[in-house]
This record gives sequence, structure tokens and C-alpha cells, in this order.
Amino acid sequence: MSLRRKIIIYVGMTTLCMLSLLYFISERALLRNYEQMELESLRENMKQSLLSYFDEYTNLGAIAINYAGWDDTYNFIDRPTIPTATDPYLTVNYTDSLFMSSRLNITLLMNNQKQVYFGKAYDYGNSHPLSYPSTFIHTLQTKYASFLEQSDASSRKMGLLMVDKQPLIATSYPILTSNNEGPVHGTLVFARFLDSNYVQYISEKTDMPLSISIVDPSFTPPAQASTVNVSRNAVPFWTVSDKTTITGFSLLSDVNNKPAVLLKFVKSRELYKEAQRSVLFYLFYFGLSGLIFFFIISCVLQRTIFARLNQTINGMNVIKTKQDFSIRIQETGKDEITQLVKSFNHMMTSLEQSQNEIQYQANHDNLTGLNNRKAFFEYLEKIITQNDQLPFRFAVIFIDLDRFKLINDTMGHHTGDLLLIEVAGRLGLCMKDDEFLCRLGGDEFCIVSHYEHDFNQIEYLAKVIKEAINVTYDLGGYRATISASIGISLYPDHGKDSESLLHHSDVAMLDVKESGKNNYRLYSESIEAIRTRRMLLEQYLKCAIDNDELTLHYQPKLDLALNKIVGVEALLRWTNRQLGHVSPYEFIPIAECSGIINEIGEWIMRSACQQFNAWRKQTADLSLIVAINISGVQLLQPNFLDRIRRLFAEEEVDPCHFELEVTESFAIENFEEVINILIELRNLGFMISIDDFGAGYSSMKYVCQLPIQCMKLDKTLIDQLADNIRSQVVVSSLIEMAHRLQLTVVAEGVELPEQFRILQTYRCDQIQGFLISKPVPAGRIIEMLNSSDLFQVPETK
Repeated sequence: MSLRRKIIIYVGMTTLCMLSLLYFISERALLRNYEQMELESLRENMKQSLLSYFDEYTNLGAIAINYAGWDDTYNFIDRPTIPTATDPYLTVNYTDSLFMSSRLNITLLMNNQKQVYFGKAYDYGNSHPLSYPSTFIHTLQTKYASFLEQSDASSRKMGLLMVDKQPLIATSYPILTSNNEGPVHGTLVFARFLDSNYVQYISEKTDMPLSISIVDPSFTPPAQASTVNVSRNAVPFWTVSDKTTITGFSLLSDVNNKPAVLLKFVKSRELYKEAQRSVLFYLFYFGLSGLIFFFIISCVLQRTIFARLNQTINGMNVIKTKQDFSIRIQETGKDEITQLVKSFNHMMTSLEQSQNEIQYQANHDNLTGLNNRKAFFEYLEKIITQNDQLPFRFAVIFIDLDRFKLINDTMGHHTGDLLLIEVAGRLGLCMKDDEFLCRLGGDEFCIVSHYEHDFNQIEYLAKVIKEAINVTYDLGGYRATISASIGISLYPDHGKDSESLLHHSDVAMLDVKESGKNNYRLYSESIEAIRTRRMLLEQYLKCAIDNDELTLHYQPKLDLALNKIVGVEALLRWTNRQLGHVSPYEFIPIAECSGIINEIGEWIMRSACQQFNAWRKQTADLSLIVAINISGVQLLQPNFLDRIRRLFAEEEVDPCHFELEVTESFAIENFEEVINILIELRNLGFMISIDDFGAGYSSMKYVCQLPIQCMKLDKTLIDQLADNIRSQVVVSSLIEMAHRLQLTVVAEGVELPEQFRILQTYRCDQIQGFLISKPVPAGRIIEMLNSSDLFQVPETK
């Protein structure tokens, strides 16, 4: 076959393939994008309709609150007998004009015994009264009884009701005074029929044609249904489409969360039709262009007899200029030029092998054979550049081995190298062909994985990696088990450059490290914000003592038998010059993790001792126990006993005046390490107390063995004491058990007089909480001690 014919055939086939590929891409990508745009448009339209629908609840509630929170209504419903329909309050306030202007269909006034003081139904659409709403009342009192329950002044309810297969939107408000104060005297109910006229009103309001249909309570949305979040409501949403129309459905549930009404919205597929016309137009345009291109190239090639020779010469010049030995001159035919090209290419192959070996070493890790850090950044930059032409999404998965340094130090570096090789092999088995794996350095690995729109596949990959690494390793006779902390960042959500993506995945990984390791986490701005805030707090906390920013407040403990304050708990407060007041719940964990708690804990003890001496100078016969919380980190310091012994000797304070509180969870989790330390502290004279008892698992076995003298019941046990029988049983049992163990019982978080009286009945020894006093500055304690015997329990309202 002649060279001329070969060229014409090759050019023709290439043009045909390009046109076919172009048509395939246009049909697949363009039409799918238009179809997705239609779905998103329909979803937004339905969301607007639902927003308008839920706005009607707000509108109805705004009307209801004006009548429910009104002294006239409050006094009306408080009457011992049901007033007549001619009562002035009713004739003046519930006129037909109210139903017309507010678009109301039904109004009910009921007292707390569910007696109907007033009920009226009205057709505002046709301007005439309806019969007494007895069916509506019966349905409310039976099927929707909870809708009428108004437990307190803040109780308000609204939702969809189904009455005799007729949907209504309704709101139920507690009847209060004009100041929105109770007690609640009854319930006011306003309702509107959700009929075709009302749906037409919503349709006109949103300029979108809607229709409704009643569904059976057993109706379930199809499997492909998603949700639309509107006004804190997750509404099921799905679509059905054909070639001409696309129909959206939303399922509305009643107040019992049972399916009730189906909203339907039909939209013409004009966008999709326009996309089809565009595809055909561009196909014709490119087809014509391709045909012209084919004839032009054919004519040019017919006139270029020496094209192959020029190609060979040009190829040699390119290799010379770029110094790239991977470039080859195309070999075609069986003539003399081809023989020349083959000889030249053979020489280039030898040079390329040497070049590739050098390049391989520059881009791969010598130990594992994986891509290295340099190759990682080159790959990221490459795919980010490609993404500008054809957008796609990918994830950067940062993997750091937990406890690798321990294995390296205890088993040797050779064993550590074997472990890294084994981990690299396992990671390779977890990956797909189009995913990128590299070793960044040390025990850090990174994977770049592409995905469509569903993050679940990345989450699944992280789980697979985590489980693969957790399997026990056999390392030359040694058996080892490790885990991995995994951080994930997404392109373009978490960065559009390689440095940002790696940094954010590293931040997510470090958050896993600090949260217990052996897990994975997706990067979020909140993680970085928390870490930044944590670093800032740690930085300022190191200078808090020197800057005189720490203070102690003291919360009194009341002895129920003596009706006087017998002790106080020292509570740390920190007010930073830049950050203002910082909560102990925020900075105490940071102090414990960073080790600053040891210095702060010593400052607390010394300050409490000095304050105790100051009180003793003011009151010679001071009989007060000062409680100090001891951090677990502080307690396990090797020289803790010597330091506390020396501190109390320097301040000349007898430890018998002090109580050391250790949390229940820490004492039990570290039982073997803690028990001997607590015994030594008790021998020094300190009272030992177990704090937050009942917040954890409360193992009786360990509680009996700990050398404690006091048990502090956690606030969570006290919170529901006044109205929860089970809480009362638990608390009374714990108090009785503690008394049999000869322990003093302190109830924390007492805030209500009812709690006080119940604890007094159960013979609780001491109480602590806002009912007695909030934590106060040290200067207030002496004043409170002098007046503590006058403490009176407030009367129950």
C-alpha cells in the first residue's frame, strides 16, 4: 500500500474517531449536566413551595399567640362554668371578620380538663359559618391528644392534622397572661383547611402550580427519595420524569409523624429539550469542520512527499533541544527511512533506561518502593491542573501509624523497616487502579482517591485501611499490633492547591491522634478553629500564673443536720486579658494534656492554704473544711506526695482541714496506681472524697476498696430528683449504702427547694449548689459563715 493511501486512511479514521468521541462526550456529559440542572431546579422550586407552606405555620402561630397570651382569654377560660355563646368576650373577639382577615377555619378554647369553652368553624373562602366542629374536637382528643398537652408557658405546638380525611394546618398554644406567665389555664387552637383552594393560594404565592393528594398512614416514599431541609424540617422528596415532563413529590407528615399529604409539582423539560437541540447543532458544526479538516489535510499531505523525512529530522532536533531520551521518532513502513528511525530509536532506548533509573530513584521511596513526597506533590499539581479543563473531585487521605516509635525503639529499626514494608503492601491492596499511594516520610503515608459526588466511598476506603492496618503483624519472629490515625481532606472543598490539601488532611489526622487514635476524620474548619483556639489557650495559660490571671472562688457546703456551712469547695477561675473569662471546662483539659496542670494545681493548693490562714485570722474558732479537686495527671506525678507534703509544711497548715476530691471515673480506671497514693494522702491527714459519683459506671467493688471518707453524688443524679421516682430510688439507695460504709454524703448541684427537702428526708449529710450559693469570692465566705445558721429553704411556688 502506498504511503499516500496510508496517510489518507489514517487521517480519515482519526477524524471519524474524534467526531465519535466528541458526540459521545457531548451526549453523556452535556445532557447529564442539563438533566441534573433540571432536577436541582425542581428541588429548589419544591423547596420554595415548602418554605411558603411552613411559613403559614409561623403566620398562624403569630395570630394564635396574640389571643393565647392575653389577660382577657386567661380570665375567660378560668371561669368555673362554660360561658354562653353570647358572652361579650366571644362576640367581640371571635367575629366572622377575624376568620376572614386571618384565613381561619376553626377556633377552639379548652381548659386544662379538655372542656371546650368555645368552638367555631367558618368557611372564609365562601364567607359563611360552618357547623360546630365536633368531629375536629373528637379527633383532637383521641388521635392527637398530645397536641393539646401544654406542660408549661414555653410549650407551643403546630403541625398537620388529618380530620375525617381532611388535612388541616393547626397550632396549639398555652393560654397565659399578657406577660406570658402561668400557670397554664388551657389551650387555644387555630386551624386552617389544607384544601385545593388553599393549595392554589400557595401556588399563586410561589408562582408554582401545586396539587395535593391524601395518602394512607402506611405510605412509604420510594427508595430513591432524598430529603429537603426547610425550616428545620426534613421533608422526603423524589422525582419521576419522562421525555417531556418531570414531576416532583414531597411527603408531608402529621403531628404524629405519620404520612398524610403528598404535594405534587409538574414541570416541563424545556431545558433538557434545549440541550438535545444544542448537542445536534454542535454535532453538525463539528462534523462539518471535521470534513473540511479532512480534505485540507489530505491535500496538504499529497503535496508533502518528504513529510516522514522531515518528521525524522524534527524528532532528532527535539531530542537534542529537550534532552529527553523518552522521545521516539514514529516508525512506519518498511523503507530506508524506517530503518534509520529504528536504529536511532534503539540508541534512545538505551539512554532512556539509564535516565528512567535515575528518575525513579528521585521519585520513589527506597525502602517501600512507593512514590515519595516529591512525586506526591507533582501528582497533585498535575491532577489539579487537569481539573481546570474537566472538573472532578478527589480526596487526600493522610495516614499516620500509631505506636510506631514504640516498636522502633523496643524492637529495633530493622523491625520497624519490616513493619513499614508490610504496611505499604497492605495499603496497596486497599487501593483501586486509579488511586495514588505514597510514603511522605517516617511512618506517614498518603493516598489520593477520586470519587464522584458520594463521600461514602472515601469513608469506606478509610474503614478498609483502618481494619487492614489493625491486623497483627509477623515481623521476623516478632508479633506486633498497631493502629492508624487517618485524616481526610477533599478537593476543592478544603483547598485548591496541594499544600492546603495536605495541611488540612494533616490537621484532621492530628485531631484523631488527640481524640484517642485508631480512627479517621474528615477535615472541617471547626477542627482547625478548635486547634487554633487550643494552641492560643495553651500559650496564654502558661503565663496565667505570672500574669496574676487566676483566682479561686469558693462554693459553700451546707450541713443539713446543723443547718450551717461546714465546708467550701475551691473552684478555679481564669480571666485572660485578651480572651476575657475562659470556662474551666475549656482550659482544664488543655492544662492536663500539656502538663501545665501540675504548676496550676500547686498554685491552687498554695492559694487555698493562704486563704485558709487568712480566714483563721478573722475567725479564731474557724471550723471549715476546704475541698480541692485533684487532677488525675497531677495525682500520678512521681513526686506528688513529696510536693504536697512540703507545700503544706511551708504554709503551716494542717492537712486535716483539707479535703482532696478525685473523680470516680479516674480512680476506677487507674485503680492499681491510685489506691496506694490515696492511702498515703489519708495518712497525712487529708480527707479523701470521690467526686462525680454516679456519672460513670460506679463499680461498687472498687468503691469499697478505695480509702475514701466522703462520697459526692453527681449533679446528674440530683437534677431529676424532684419528679423522677427512679432517680429518688437510686439516690436514696446510694445514701443508705454510703452511710453503712460510714461515708459522708454530699449532694452536688442542688438548685430546687424540692430537691432540698427530698435529700433532707433521705438523711443526706451535706448539700452544695445554687440553692445555697453560687461560687463566691473568698471575701464573702466569712459573712456567709456568720449567717449560715439562719438559712431557710424557699417556699415552693
